[in-house]
Amino acid sequence: MKKSLILSTLLSLPLLANAQSYGGIEGGWASIDIGAKNTAQTLANLSGSTVTYRYDTGAVAGRVFVGFPIGDNLSLEVGGFMTGDVKATYTISGASATESYSGNGLDFSAVLKPEGGSFFLKGGIHSSTVDGNASIRIGSTTYAAGASKSGTGFLMGIGSESKLDDKSSLRYAATYYDKLGGISGADAFLFTVGYVIQLD
Repeated sequence: MKKSLILSTLLSLPLLANAQSYGGIEGGWASIDIGAKNTAQTLANLSGSTVTYRYDTGAVAGRVFVGFPIGDNLSLEVGGFMTGDVKATYTISGASATESYSGNGLDFSAVLKPEGGSFFLKGGIHSSTVDGNASIRIGSTTYAAGASKSGTGFLMGIGSESKLDDKSSLRYAATYYDKLGGISGADAFLFTVGYVIQLD
């Protein structure tokens, strides 16, 4: 439901664009810590047994965006982002448990570009959802569960743009998203390469 809302919102943004507006797409890697070490320790404490575990440190991520200049060096940017699944598996006494999480949401930021430079700084907020799935396998039986949580947090980032021609450029960015889904500790770093084009 929320993914459909994000898509429809982003598709309508170009209709609001003026001659100076720009749009683009970014793709890359989201570094996300889902706290697998702490979960494994909690399971070990509860069971009194050794727990082994393996986990992903991140997942692929993508973002689309539209920007609206409001001055010579300042723009307002609206984007939608989505990550792939980040998984962790725990094994204890012949049983195993697997959890996976993915995130998606909308972000709103101010982008500051010093005059004559290719670097930029950005800061703003996001409204996001974390979708979770878990399963426990005991013998030949698997028990599944799922949940999602939504909330807001802040974001900040840094990057640079290299012109390809008068209307397009390559963008390199690193962005920190605080509290995905509003969950304390569920922070993410997005490292992306993107394509930006003027919307004439």
